[in-house]
Amino acid sequence: MSKSRTIGINLLYMNRRFSGGSITYGINLVNELIKLDTINNYIIYVNKDCKDLPILTSPNFKVKVIPFYNKVVYVRYFWEQILFPFYLLKDNLDVLHSLGYVGPVFCPTKHVVSILDLNYKRHSESMSFSKKILLGSMVKLMSIFSNKIITISEFSKNEIAEGLKVKENKITVTHLSGSNDNHKNESTLDIKPLYNIQSDYIIAFGSPSSHKNIIGLISAFSNVSKKYNDIILLLVGHQHNNNELQDYIVSLNLKGKVQFTGFVPDEHIFPLISASKLFVFPSFYEGFGIPLLDAQSARTPVACSNAASLPEVGRDGALYFNPYDTVEMESVMMKILQDDLLRENLIKKGSINRSGFSWKITAEKTLECYNLNNLF
Repeated sequence: MSKSRTIGINLLYMNRRFSGGSITYGINLVNELIKLDTINNYIIYVNKDCKDLPILTSPNFKVKVIPFYNKVVYVRYFWEQILFPFYLLKDNLDVLHSLGYVGPVFCPTKHVVSILDLNYKRHSESMSFSKKILLGSMVKLMSIFSNKIITISEFSKNEIAEGLKVKENKITVTHLSGSNDNHKNESTLDIKPLYNIQSDYIIAFGSPSSHKNIIGLISAFSNVSKKYNDIILLLVGHQHNNNELQDYIVSLNLKGKVQFTGFVPDEHIFPLISASKLFVFPSFYEGFGIPLLDAQSARTPVACSNAASLPEVGRDGALYFNPYDTVEMESVMMKILQDDLLRENLIKKGSINRSGFSWKITAEKTLECYNLNNLF
């Protein structure tokens, strides 16, 4: 029988005011480890904002709340770097896994760190200079002082190896999955009235971050709209308070044709995608691309950027375009809307591709990294 070890999972980076792939990653990974591992003992470290995370229960897993609120990044770093190591010493861990790019530099145990991508280097326009420098410095220190780095795509592995000068054998890829592996192929929720949607729509995830390429998507959609006057572009997520973006929509005569949902609860994401005519993922940069798999799970055809990790995730279950070329983006969107056979083919291939990803696989590969013999 294998000897039981004590493994810490560092979720101090989480902030309940925000959603995103790193939050989905943390919650799903922990829940799958709970199902998978009945031998080792785990301590899940969270801040006071996240004491009620939707985490399953198990006798060998316990949650420990570190007494700070993660409202300012500098407060998190102070606790994580100065005070958190004393908690780790007291708990006598064998391994600590920090999931949010950064963990304690001087970690008193073997340390696995998840660095999901290098977006802070590649597309940092929406990040303050001081935050960019701080995050960049901390991630660089993690690449030096950690025993193992986990990342989420072969694309990110190559970026980390080259950009941070890390040997490739120190980096392990654990692909992620969709937001939820338990979705059914059909939704019974009548979602359109809940968001006052009165026509067919193309769906995408709206974000003020420049690397999400929402301006490019709106530009491409403006020509699609001229040919499909009865279709709107639905951008899911927090309302944009960007006057420049709103002015751009007006300048293209798209007022009323581009609709923002505002905040959407997790249980509405799948029905919204499922009821759409087309899912578009126009990003310049993604370390993985969970929404792409969500669209494939919802049996919705996908038009996708060919940048970064996205072809690695979507494979042949999407039709790709150059995100810097709005004419090509428009052309791909039009092809899918016009060709029923193409749509059916993309849905079929997307469903097959989606079946190759699961959080169980993510957890199994992560658990292998906790093996002390695999740590440098």
